[in-house]
Amino acid sequence: MDTHKHILEAKNLIAELSNRCVKSMHNREYSNLSKLPYKVMTFVNSMNWRMKECAEAAVLLLESDYTHPALMLIRSSMENAAITVKLADVVGEVVERKQVMDADDEKLMRILFANNYRKDDPFTDPDEDDRLKAERIGKLVKRAEEECPGFQRYYSYLCEFVHPNYDGVSQSYSLLHIEDGKTDFGPRLNSAHELYNAFTITLVLALTVYLRQIEFIDDNLVDFINLCDIDIIKQNTDNNK
Repeated sequence: MDTHKHILEAKNLIAELSNRCVKSMHNREYSNLSKLPYKVMTFVNSMNWRMKECAEAAVLLLESDYTHPALMLIRSSMENAAITVKLADVVGEVVERKQVMDADDEKLMRILFANNYRKDDPFTDPDEDDRLKAERIGKLVKRAEEECPGFQRYYSYLCEFVHPNYDGVSQSYSLLHIEDGKTDFGPRLNSAHELYNAFTITLVLALTVYLRQIEFIDDNLVDFINLCDIDIIKQNTDNNK
């Protein structure tokens, strides 16, 4: 059955991802001059763990017939992939133009440190008017769609089930019997559901897109580091004139 094939494929991708999960790194491991490589790799190493946990838990839930909760983690995996596309864009743009710009650091800071707390939220300092705002997930998903056509459509399907809409509530947890005059309640999503195959494909898609971005960053990391170091050397030279 294709569903089992997709889950097996997801497990293989998770195993590949697990090999990238490191428990620590030296803060100057990638550069003694620039902080930008540290910012990139801090996000990568953190996200590797997040993606691994989301995907592993999704598989465990799917195999235990907890399909609906699994969809929440699969959607999170899609969002993980989407923001990593953004990170790969920053690295790729620096390498392509062969120059670091102030905007590159601003983008990295936004990826790493931004939230969407309200100004009057108790978790934030009300005097921080200049705090970073996280980019809307819809914009990130739209960019991921350019990288992988179909990404946005699959993400939208998941949202309908994750949100408390018809798909996420009535279709997922009730069954109307008109002739018998009754309604049954309980989990309705399982491996026999018409969209179950699409759900498992989406998990594979999220992992595939994510690993593709990580590999792109790996392939361009040395050039990125060199350009970041050159930028710092140039700044120091200019300051000493």
